[in-house]
Amino acid sequence: MTDFWQRDRHQSAALELGGGRVMIVGDDPQICVYVALVLKRLGFQSSANTNPLEALERLLANPTEYRILLTDQKMPELSGLDLINRVWAAHPDFPVVLMSGYGWGISPSALPGVGFLSKPFEIADLEKALRYALKAAD
Repeated sequence: MTDFWQRDRHQSAALELGGGRVMIVGDDPQICVYVALVLKRLGFQSSANTNPLEALERLLANPTEYRILLTDQKMPELSGLDLINRVWAAHPDFPVVLMSGYGWGISPSALPGVGFLSKPFEIADLEKALRYALKAAD
């Protein structure tokens, strides 16, 4: 059973973060579903896509439909970094969170404004990464 104060904290974070639609991109459908459920608790709607090329096409076709991109780093068709670079080529200030369970292979300082999220993660970690990316894009 969810503790009253815990639920209240998530509702407070939802109001603070402002909601909106998140594009989730990852090759593991179970992780996409989990992330979508956590985002819902934080007041966000989401669209998940396990194919980064399709996600890129959807995002570029209608960027105002999404408030933030949350992508996994390791994917077969296109890495998260490549996806971010393609999105930023068209929309340089688009907010992004990059998640990985394998380490980064890059320094976070090389991608200023990107929220980094290590898997597995707690709700507070996701909240912090979202807050960072959204603030950097303002």
